[in-house]
Amino acid sequence: MSLDEMLRMALASLAANKTRAFLTMLGIWIGVASILAIVAIGNGGKALVIGAISSGSQRNVIQIVPRELVAPGLPQPGQVLSIDDSDLAIAASFSGVESVNETFYGTAVVQSGDKSDNVTLFAGPADLDHLARFVVVRGHMFTAEDVLSHGNVAVISQSLANKLFGSGNPLGAVITLSGVPLEVIGVAEPEQASLYSLVMGSDNLYIPDTTCEDIFPNWTASEMDVVVNPGVDVQSLAKRIVLALNIHAGDPTAFVDSSGLVASVAALIGKVTTILTAVIGAVAGIALLVGGVGVMNIMLVSVTERTQEIGIRVSLGARKRDIVLQFLVEAMAITSLGGVAGIATGLAVSGALRALTGIPAFVPWPVGALAFVFSAAIGVVCGLYPAVKAANLNPIDALRYE
Repeated sequence: MSLDEMLRMALASLAANKTRAFLTMLGIWIGVASILAIVAIGNGGKALVIGAISSGSQRNVIQIVPRELVAPGLPQPGQVLSIDDSDLAIAASFSGVESVNETFYGTAVVQSGDKSDNVTLFAGPADLDHLARFVVVRGHMFTAEDVLSHGNVAVISQSLANKLFGSGNPLGAVITLSGVPLEVIGVAEPEQASLYSLVMGSDNLYIPDTTCEDIFPNWTASEMDVVVNPGVDVQSLAKRIVLALNIHAGDPTAFVDSSGLVASVAALIGKVTTILTAVIGAVAGIALLVGGVGVMNIMLVSVTERTQEIGIRVSLGARKRDIVLQFLVEAMAITSLGGVAGIATGLAVSGALRALTGIPAFVPWPVGALAFVFSAAIGVVCGLYPAVKAANLNPIDALRYE
């Protein structure tokens, strides 16, 4: 008997018992769909988190921080805790550097009338929006003239504007920072989720660095932002600048390129997410095994119901191999159809997540192919025993079976 004929017989047998075949296939369907949905969610979450972390790092900006900011704790003797003018001069002396700026950030309290809020304060040059990755959506950014004149101006995040002014217009309003009045000249939103927004929140205040030094004279620069000319090898230049700063400080670990830390954190999160996805996917794989048990059970019932048919086929010359293949093909047809339906459902869930939540959920094609192969393999494994049992029936006993 040819394979085509066996497949037609298998499909005809399934069509004769549609409800039973569907319920048997359902276990495989749910198992495959669950695994693909978990993989899609895991990949989407991984891409989203890594993208959010990496967004704080820019290709043409080297962000150098003192070690104290990397590993907060009690300062050790001689440990560098801040960035001074000599450090800025060292960085600016390297070829390929366009500009060097210092950035301050910390927590503070702002007030507007009877309302107040704890905010994350960012202070820097006129291109702070580029360095801190935000976009002014209303009003305008403070200018280089505001920086030079120590202007009492501020840009606030949309979240902070909502808390302090509700539905009112914040532009031109005056807020108070440590007793100093600041005019709100702009409202900003992040370009995309960043490491800062994940760690520090979204209630942000942006002011010129000179103004910050006037209000908080004891604050020290938190970060050195080195803007690099196009075409320069950023990683190589970063290593050389950090080495020079550490030699100047007399401490080989005084300063760190924070972009390297971001890459390390992103890699670590990627590994953890992959492991969690694999573990949860393995748990969902139990549904496939349960579905396989259901296939074996139904195939055993089918062998019992078709005992006389098997006896007739054997008496007409069918070989044991033909009987085994017939029932194996039937079991594989059930699991393969369930696998196809599960893959389609998993892909649909992935697409729905992308459309409804914005999570970049996706299923790599090798995973989908492996799911189909695995579902077909379950048909072979779970259908083998019933098929062998059918092939070993005594033809005479099978013909007498009622």
